[in-house]
Amino acid sequence: MNEYTIKDDEAAIQSNLKTWLNRPPSEELNPEVIQVKQVENTTSHIILFQLDNGDYGYARLLKGLNGKFKIDHAGYGSGFFNSSYQVIETNKGEYLILYGENPDLTVDHVLATALSGEYDITFDISDDQRFLQSAKIPSDVERAFPVDLTFYDASDILIEEFLYQ
Repeated sequence: MNEYTIKDDEAAIQSNLKTWLNRPPSEELNPEVIQVKQVENTTSHIILFQLDNGDYGYARLLKGLNGKFKIDHAGYGSGFFNSSYQVIETNKGEYLILYGENPDLTVDHVLATALSGEYDITFDISDDQRFLQSAKIPSDVERAFPVDLTFYDASDILIEEFLYQ
């Protein structure tokens, strides 16, 4: 229980995320928490944050039995449309997390396709200037990571592909 010390409030999450990101040998980072949400009915919560340089990032909080959190993963830096993804393991299976920016609401939806060919998931981001979404990956998938991201407009016209390299 001593690991789970972060209170379930915005100020505590903001402060602890800054401490986590600034562990040595990191540069001085100043994240602004934009959104925190629970991944469906799991013990995992995800954070969307933005750094002073405009990059978006993602962090995962795990909720302990005492109702408090601990951060177990964080990353930042992004690809096309200042967006990226992460595959996380939760107590209810694997989830694909998509996060980033949709300037001028240019993108209607994003298709995430596993390189293994085992699944694809469509995320509707048509109303979100900044987005943080999750989707459960089918339980029979053997290789959930990596994925290619394909961005489409409202007319289903390809805007850009962000292919895993």
